[in-house]
Amino acid sequence: MPTLKYRRASTAIQRHRNPEGAKGVRTMIDVQTSKKRLVPLAATFAAVYGMLRLVPFSVFIGPSGRVLTTSEFFAPLLGVVLGPYAGSLAAVVGTFVGIVITSRMNFFGLDFLTVMMNALVLGLIMRRKWIISVLLYAALLVLFFVHPSTLHFVSVATPNGRVEVPYPWLHIVAWLLLVSPLGRKSAQWISDPAASRVGCAACLLALIGTTAQNLTGNLLFASMAVPLMGMTPESLRATWLITFYVYPIERLFVVLAATTLTVVVVRALKFSRLSLGSFVR
Repeated sequence: MPTLKYRRASTAIQRHRNPEGAKGVRTMIDVQTSKKRLVPLAATFAAVYGMLRLVPFSVFIGPSGRVLTTSEFFAPLLGVVLGPYAGSLAAVVGTFVGIVITSRMNFFGLDFLTVMMNALVLGLIMRRKWIISVLLYAALLVLFFVHPSTLHFVSVATPNGRVEVPYPWLHIVAWLLLVSPLGRKSAQWISDPAASRVGCAACLLALIGTTAQNLTGNLLFASMAVPLMGMTPESLRATWLITFYVYPIERLFVVLAATTLTVVVVRALKFSRLSLGSFVR
């Protein structure tokens, strides 16, 4: 049996050179396979996102002719499944596919920035780059509070008098959840066998992603409302005051729909033996 002895000796030498042995080889193969799967999956997600822009579910308060679509329900999946880079690319492609088939834009062709931010923030969490995700979201909050055309605080009447509430209070809550240990755990729980953990992670990720997307949209709106959308400073302020009471309901509705969709897709990928980790890690 000289051939068998030679193979065993060769294997021993390889293990001495590479302590991971066959595990290291399998990892390389898995990476190559995941890359092959990633391209068609990203293309599919971009197409689905683009098609969902056909279906509106809400309208912009203020400028006419601008709507919010059911693509927002699907947006968190771009970062959760595809990761920050492929997810961002799918966001850009999907947005322009939607613009082509609907002939509708909210931000003069820069619509992709909102969903790309969603994919970046969530994709970075999934890729264990939690600190970068936290800093990126924090930068959005800082930009909102220093922007001259946003409404920073709203005076709200309470039984004990009026209280100044930050306009993006829901976004601040989402950021605090991102900073907390739950922000890190969500990347682990989304692939957990327990359905309850998957649901909690999906809800948390959907909240973080949709508020980051909304915050980016607010910055674009504040920058374009007066010079490009024909609004006056007075009408812009009135719009901020109205949306302060409307946007939390709208965002929470998006979170609920996105959570349901994320759980369904993640579980389907698991049953089809496509691991989330093989795409984003």
